[in-house]
Amino acid sequence: MNRQTQGYVAAVIALILLVLLPLQFGGKSALTVMHLDVSILSEMLLFAIAGMSVNLLLGYTGQMSFGNAAYFGLGAYGAGLSIHYLNVNFLVGTLIGTVAAIVGALIVGPFLLRRRGIYFALLTLAFGQVFYFIAYRANQFTGGEDGMSFPRPYFGFGPWRTQLHEATFYYLMLLVFIAVLVIFWLIVRSPFGRTCQAIRQNELRVRYLGLDTNRFIYVSLVVSAAMAGLAGALYGLLIMFAAPLMLDWNQSGDFVMIMILGGAGTIWGPVVGSVIYVIGKDIVSTITQTWQIYIGALFVICVLAFPRGLLGSFLYAIARRDSGAPVVEEAIPHAVWEVGTPASPAAVAAEQKEL
Repeated sequence: MNRQTQGYVAAVIALILLVLLPLQFGGKSALTVMHLDVSILSEMLLFAIAGMSVNLLLGYTGQMSFGNAAYFGLGAYGAGLSIHYLNVNFLVGTLIGTVAAIVGALIVGPFLLRRRGIYFALLTLAFGQVFYFIAYRANQFTGGEDGMSFPRPYFGFGPWRTQLHEATFYYLMLLVFIAVLVIFWLIVRSPFGRTCQAIRQNELRVRYLGLDTNRFIYVSLVVSAAMAGLAGALYGLLIMFAAPLMLDWNQSGDFVMIMILGGAGTIWGPVVGSVIYVIGKDIVSTITQTWQIYIGALFVICVLAFPRGLLGSFLYAIARRDSGAPVVEEAIPHAVWEVGTPASPAAVAAEQKEL
């Protein structure tokens, strides 16, 4: 069995586990044994999608973003406001939230494209805070600091409709997660995705080839915003609440942490990071009120011990082992590693020769 097939098998096993976790066998489920609620799994999937949105910008396009929480919050407020004032159903509310995030990216995108590197990151942070203060000050619409609550509408098509309880909501989120994961995989393996990876490696050379890198970064930003907006809209519907803190830079930091924990530039990296962050936060927060300290310490340890992230370092070690070369993390520059398609031994050997 080659590495690509092994990656596909591992992905199928992971999805099967996600399907089986809430199911009860003998009156108990795996979640009951772990003292977890099914809503935690829904949150984990949605944060994984938000982590993918950051991964597309940083891991594949090379543009650091500290403002993806703005699109996440726009998605939550878009869904909440449409449900509160227009009384729309689940699908329409989710669509409006996603579109609100896309519109936000279309507005700020031209300003971001003027800068690169740390200046790009700071601009995303600044624009994110602009959206935060708008939600904070617009008390008559958003509830201000207290946020706004709204009911979870029905889900249905035409005459058929049903109410989404926690278990059915989770399985719907699982379907959305699988769809987003497949779309994300197709994007990064498409010519567009390969060009974004080339921009990350050397933007100047891509420009010498006659390609407009600004256009590719802009599209990458809009796609990233759509993913974050979708996750935010569904998260708002999960907790039936939207607050300005969803747009704050701290929330963006959580998404960046999720991506780095799992591994930037990997398909399943944000999923691994989301599992560690969401499950770890839920468990540690029940033990101590200072859970942020322990999560932060875990993040520092992972960054120092696994600079490519947990999944990225694991895939990299496998590729190095197959090439017969020792694993030396510090000497190797960052590269893109996808689940099931690590670099071939010849590619790793060529990389070592360059060093």
